Amino acid sequence: MLKKIFLIFTVFFICTAAYAAEPIKADYNKKGQFYIYKIDLKELGPRIRPYIVKDGLKTAREVFKENDFDFVINGGFFDPVSAKSVSYVTINQKLEGSPFESMEMIENLNREGRIDNVLNRSEFRIYRHATIGLLKFDITKHFDPVPEGYDILHSLGGGPMLCPSFNLEEEGFVKYDETQKPVLQAAHVLKKRARTILALKKDYLYVIIFSNFAPVTMSEVNQKLKKYRFEKIMALDGGPSTSLNWEDFEIASSNNDQRKVKSFLIIQK
Repeated sequence: MLKKIFLIFTVFFICTAAYAAEPIKADYNKKGQFYIYKIDLKELGPRIRPYIVKDGLKTAREVFKENDFDFVINGGFFDPVSAKSVSYVTINQKLEGSPFESMEMIENLNREGRIDNVLNRSEFRIYRHATIGLLKFDITKHFDPVPEGYDILHSLGGGPMLCPSFNLEEEGFVKYDETQKPVLQAAHVLKKRARTILALKKDYLYVIIFSNFAPVTMSEVNQKLKKYRFEKIMALDGGPSTSLNWEDFEIASSNNDQRKVKSFLIIQK
């Protein structure tokens, strides 16, 4: 009897340990409309960082294969003509991408009165404690202060923030007239598009993909994710830029292929 109990306990322990050790857990519907990846930050946190293409643009597939990464998704906004980043990207404490790479965009934003809003868009941050090296993860606005004792190790800009506040107007993605009619819209936030979303809850980072088979507005993203009770949510670039590579699985949202983009969020092996 004791041997039987021991055997049952051993099998249970092995199965539980295997499940607990699964650093990336994927869940999605069979129609390929919605994907959610739960990433264990305690296990994979030190291996998560942004990646930026130095010259030109690349697909997530190219970045995934050329660098032998474990996981790749598209990152922040960019200018497809100049192939320059227009979102902030920090890698290993070095600024690698910035809206100021496109002075034409900066001048246009200044004329429209949106420059402060756009420069202060949301970003995913990885902090590192200056003395003990502890990592901390957050979604916050670009000009928000850094926690005492920490430095920004990595950051990837995008936007808008969707939770705990819904920042479409605050981050310059939409502008309304006196009748509350939208007179300006960026990143098609009010239209149905594929979306790449980041969310934080406890010790997990969630990557959520709404594919081009089930496009959503930003408001619909917010509504659909309420049941998960995420602590913080933000969007990255979406629409045709939405793309992902993990193991032998791939997501493409641009004419059934992946669009070439400038920056990515990756997990190193």
